[in-house]
Amino acid sequence: MISHILATLPILLLFAFGYLLRRVSFFSERTIGEIRKFVLTFSLPALLFRAFLSLDVQASYFIMIPVIYLLCLTMFFVGTIVARIAHIKTPYFPVLMGGFEMGMFGYALFISLYGIEHLGKIAFFGIGQTLFVFTFLVSIMTGLRQHGKQHPVTAIKGFLTNPISMAMVAGIILGQLSVPSALHDIVTSFGAFLNLLGSITVPLITIIIGYGIQVGKSGMKLSLVTILVRKTFLLLFVLSINHFIIDQWLQMDAIYRYALVMMALTPPTFLPSMLVRQGDPYNSSYINRTISLDCLVSILLTMLAATIYQ
Repeated sequence: MISHILATLPILLLFAFGYLLRRVSFFSERTIGEIRKFVLTFSLPALLFRAFLSLDVQASYFIMIPVIYLLCLTMFFVGTIVARIAHIKTPYFPVLMGGFEMGMFGYALFISLYGIEHLGKIAFFGIGQTLFVFTFLVSIMTGLRQHGKQHPVTAIKGFLTNPISMAMVAGIILGQLSVPSALHDIVTSFGAFLNLLGSITVPLITIIIGYGIQVGKSGMKLSLVTILVRKTFLLLFVLSINHFIIDQWLQMDAIYRYALVMMALTPPTFLPSMLVRQGDPYNSSYINRTISLDCLVSILLTMLAATIYQ
């Protein structure tokens, strides 16, 4: 346990640093938004491109993409059923069940525990959840916000043109190609550039998350219930997937099991906080409070899982 705490200590300190910067209003909200945009557009895609470039994925592993998609979809419907049984009125309760915040949270935490050399493993699982977010979750959020539905073509276009998706696909394709000797020096220099660009991703992400943490007493019960339901069902489903699919069927390396558990422990995607209907302070506060609190819970559970799940 101590070793995992020490491994994540730099991340925890960066979270705390970001939180302290918020307390003194060091950044404006506009600046935070611009930093987030830079990370999602440039530095994170560079990091993921390098990770996928060296990722050795067997053809049979690609079954995990629809498996992860179905996991997210199942969680959405679990949330719908629980909301009906428990008489939870907010329509965003099921939305916070499916999807994972990998880009702005999960990858940084995974790197701190398992090293950047294994980033491609968890990022590979991220393909399925990214598809879910762009094709299903955004459509649901659009309906709640505008009383309409997202066109399927728009959803597919959003996924294909997203810098993170493009980086992952490009990394997989180019990773299968050999570099001509005449271009070796140029490719090496460009690779060094991508390494430098990608290396700033983790500190920027963790500072931004720490800066955005807002947890108050009001509405805490519903947020805790949301997190409890999400974590409980996700762990049950993921442990089953690990046992029956990853271990017995595909016989993947153990690091994939750890990656899937870590993904299950991450907070829901931050997208709902940006797409919530304007002029709806109750649901906006509920979403932001739940995500902020889930970030703290996820850090603690991740360290615990890394210790006992071997």
